[in-house]
Amino acid sequence: MSDTESSDAKEASQAFVKHLEDSGFFNQIKDLEGNLTQIAEELQSFGQATQARMEESENLAAHILAIESILAVVLKKSGVSLDEVKAEVKDRTAAISGVEEGSPSVHAIAEDILKRGDG
Repeated sequence: MSDTESSDAKEASQAFVKHLEDSGFFNQIKDLEGNLTQIAEELQSFGQATQARMEESENLAAHILAIESILAVVLKKSGVSLDEVKAEVKDRTAAISGVEEGSPSVHAIAEDILKRGDG
């Protein structure tokens, strides 16, 4: 490559860089970098909030399981019948579940707790 060709290539490169500067390309890249940094920070914050909600959910589940355990022991002594429990579940959940007999999930959980109390 001759000196003239090298000089022409250098001038073309400088002209191209100048064009990029004049068009605002470098400012757009800078703005993009700032936006990506902000997104990364927000994702990190979202991740931390999600972790906190998971810990709260685990804590709530532990409390529910503890209450169920206590209830099962109390049921061993009380003589509550399955029919009484089914009637109560039906009364409490039929309207909100849209199922005439009451929520199948609540029935299943209540029956399971009652059976543990029978054990």
